[in-house]
Amino acid sequence: MIAFIVGFIIGYLTTIPIGPINLAVVMKALRNHTAQALMIGVGSAFMDVIYCAAAVFGIGSLISHPSLELTFRISTFLIFFIYGLKTTFGKLPETHFQPNEEDTPGFKRYFLLGMAMYFSNPSFLAYWITIGGIVHGYHIIQPTLLDNSLFALGTGVGVTGWFFTLVELVEKQKVKFEIDRIRKITRFFGLLLLIVGSVLGWNLFKDLWGK
Repeated sequence: MIAFIVGFIIGYLTTIPIGPINLAVVMKALRNHTAQALMIGVGSAFMDVIYCAAAVFGIGSLISHPSLELTFRISTFLIFFIYGLKTTFGKLPETHFQPNEEDTPGFKRYFLLGMAMYFSNPSFLAYWITIGGIVHGYHIIQPTLLDNSLFALGTGVGVTGWFFTLVELVEKQKVKFEIDRIRKITRFFGLLLLIVGSVLGWNLFKDLWGK
């Protein structure tokens, strides 16, 4: 149980810093697509469990195949760049505070989107390998099948917990905003996504050109 709690704390706290996945979740929550926002977060949390398990069980190399990494990097660049363009310069739908009819379909699509966005960043694997070395090296958890499994599961639950917190924070603050302000915030996050997409594309171009 200690391994699960440690994993939960690490998963929750390390997901707080703003990043592409947090931006995507906030964007969806601002537009009343709460379920879609959560599915992006859950998809990301699922990948955290896989990466963390791979790290603590010592099989990280099995999920870092170059061709898979390249495919997801290209896909994520396109997703961020196109979605950023659409949100920044396109026509936004009417903002309202009632459940959205478009909030229920496409759960699998947004779950997979969360996975793809996570997988596109190879630094996550290195991060979890480092964390695995720390928790084993300092004997915070024991290198047993049970402790490793509970630790990996705990990280996934912790990450999911943060995304539920994030969506709840957005929902509470959103009711204090006027519609025009919400649209401006949405445009702002769209611009951030466009910047992130551009950076991802530039890094991808440099890596491919360097080869």
